[in-house]
Amino acid sequence: MQYPRFFVLPVNRSDDTILITEGENVHLSAVLRLKPGDRVDICLNDGNVYECELLEVGKKESLAKIKNIVVAPERENKIALFMALTKSERMDIAIEKVTELGIDAIIPFESKFCTAKDKGNKRERLSRIALSASKQSGRVRLPEISETLAFDKMLENLKSYSQIIVAYEHSTASAKEVLSALDNTRDTAIIVGSEGGFDETEIASLENVGAKVISLGDNILRAETAAVALTSALLYQFDAWGKGK
Repeated sequence: MQYPRFFVLPVNRSDDTILITEGENVHLSAVLRLKPGDRVDICLNDGNVYECELLEVGKKESLAKIKNIVVAPERENKIALFMALTKSERMDIAIEKVTELGIDAIIPFESKFCTAKDKGNKRERLSRIALSASKQSGRVRLPEISETLAFDKMLENLKSYSQIIVAYEHSTASAKEVLSALDNTRDTAIIVGSEGGFDETEIASLENVGAKVISLGDNILRAETAAVALTSALLYQFDAWGKGK
C-alpha cells in the first residue's frame, strides 16, 4: 500500500521522530485531513523513505514516529535538464513530466529567441510543481531547481558535465547513434531551446563546450514535448526504467 508522501528538511528529524511543518503540514492536516495513527511516508532528500505513524496533527506542525527506514536504489550518475524559458504553462508541463520521469536537476536559462521572461518567481513556481510531481510519482529526492541563468552563465555551468546533448531542429545527427555512445556512469546534461529555438551562434557556443547536437526527427516539437522526449530517450538508454533502478 502506498501512503501519502511528504518532503521534509533533514533538520526536522530528531532520533525516531520527524516534525512536519509549513506547506507540507497544510497538505497533511487541511487537505488530506490525516489524523494521529495514520501512516505516512516521509523523505528527507537523503535517498531514504521513512515509513512513519502520525503521533500529533496540528494546524502549524505535526509529529510523526519513524517505524521503518527503506533505502531506495538510485542511479550513480546525474541527469540535468537545461531548458530555455518558455511560456509558463508549457514550462510547467515540462517540469512536471521530467520530474515524474526522474530528472535530477532543472536549470532554466535565457536564450536569444526566448519570448518568456523570469519575473523573479520562476524558481519558486517550478519548485512547487516539482514537489507535487515528486510526491505523485513516489520519488525519494526532489530535483534541484536552479535560478534562471543568462546564456553565458549556463555555458559555464555546463562545464561540470562530462556529456552534453542539445536538441536542435536543424541538426541531422542521429539521436540513436549519439545517445547509444553515452556512458551511463557519467553526469549528463540535456538542453532544450525555447519556442523560437536556438540562434546559430548559440549552437556554436554549445559545441565549443563539448555539446553533441542531435535531431529529434522530422516533426517540429514544442519545447515541452522535446524536453520530455529527450529525457525519456536518455533514461531508456541508461537502462533506468527497470524496477529497482
